[in-house]
Amino acid sequence: MKLDKYFKLKNDLETFSFERNFNSLSNTLYYFSFLGNIFLILFSYFFIKNVTNSIPHLFPGQDLFFSIFIILFMTGYELFKRFAFEQLTLSIFRNKLITLNNVIGFLVCGSLVAGSFYLSLNGAHRLIDTSETISVKADSTLSNKTDSIAKYYDKEIQFYRNQPGTRKADRLYRDSIVNVLSIQKEQKINELELKVTKKTEVQSSTLKENNTAFALMVVFLELIILIGVAFSSYYTWTSYDEMKELLTTPKFRQLEINLRLLKLYYQNGRKKEQDSALPKTKLIALASTSKIPCNQTDINNFIVLCSELEIITGNRRKKTYNMSYEKAKGLLENQEI
Repeated sequence: MKLDKYFKLKNDLETFSFERNFNSLSNTLYYFSFLGNIFLILFSYFFIKNVTNSIPHLFPGQDLFFSIFIILFMTGYELFKRFAFEQLTLSIFRNKLITLNNVIGFLVCGSLVAGSFYLSLNGAHRLIDTSETISVKADSTLSNKTDSIAKYYDKEIQFYRNQPGTRKADRLYRDSIVNVLSIQKEQKINELELKVTKKTEVQSSTLKENNTAFALMVVFLELIILIGVAFSSYYTWTSYDEMKELLTTPKFRQLEINLRLLKLYYQNGRKKEQDSALPKTKLIALASTSKIPCNQTDINNFIVLCSELEIITGNRRKKTYNMSYEKAKGLLENQEI
């Protein structure tokens, strides 16, 4: 194993940083949750579109108008749901207890999730619901095949009924044949009805399973959205809390002071490379005016550090900036960390 790879692994495995270690997971869950919003918008579209289709034709292009309106409305609805839930989770992490505002937030978010679930679930049902088609097809198949069977046996029955012969034996023979054909006709029709009924039941059972699967899918999509948004909020708050705790240590306190002094030293970025550096006395006065919590020793150490990092060059009488403010800031941050 190469040393640079070893030190990278050592930094990742031995030095725990929530922000660094969970950055990829947070981004993955957050952006993946948008996929859930897209599918919920799609499912909801089919439900609302089915409702708008019942509106009488009022103006040209009505169908296109309602299609665009539904998509825009549901997109706004899903984005508002995300924003509301994000603010609720951040409020919970900030307050660390249940407040009246949190209870109201729960009710609002619960209503939004319930509304989204209702619209998308009904839309998914509309999308796969073929029960009417199955029923019509079954009736049509049964009617056509029943007519075909009846036509065949009725023709045969009529043929034997029209056979000549007036003797009792002939009549008994004809009646027996007609009776057998009538029984066969009823049996065939009953078998056909049973077969079509069983096929319809299988299709209806499959449809019911699909409805259940889509219901679970909608629940899963809602969970993806809520988990993605909630974890992103948790990641943001925990990273902030972790950084806030680090900044209370002497090392990071010094970093904060040096960065604030650097900003003053460069006059908020107005000073450019090769410009004359700010005199120490003026820097002390500016730091006092800006209420930066530092003393003269901190400022002396800051100027020495700038010289060591070659942020400024020159002699005691005249010092100049050796680089831009952004470059100096990055150099100072990397050196301190």
